[in-house]
Parts: sequence; structure tokens; C-alpha cells
Amino acid sequence: MRSNRLAGHTLPNEGRIQVRGIWVEVGPARCSCGVESEPLKSDNARRRWHFAHKAEIRAAQEASA
Repeated sequence: MRSNRLAGHTLPNEGRIQVRGIWVEVGPARCSCGVESEPLKSDNARRRWHFAHKAEIRAAQEASA
């Protein structure tokens, strides 16, 4: 099975963002590279978004290689 890790792309704090100093449950995910998703409703949705985000980055990297 291929690892899904990609350097520079992690999901700190389960991808949750802070609004006025409070970690929110519903809202966009934020990758460590700075990219944000559309508003999501669960931790699982944030993980799925991050998996797809990394797949897009990986595909672009492989296409340019």
C-alpha cells in the first residue's frame, strides 16, 4: 500500500481553524501549506478533503517530472 504522506502537507489540529481564538467544528480545513477547503462539517470530511488535496499535488508533481 502506498503511503499518503507528502512533505509540507499535514493537517494540524485535524484541519480545524480558529475563529476568535476558538477551534471550530464546522468550517474549512487548512493544510499546513496554507490551502483552505470549502466549509466542511466533520473531521472525516476534513480528512477526505486533505487526502484529495494531496493527491492533486502529487499528480501535478508527477506530471512535471
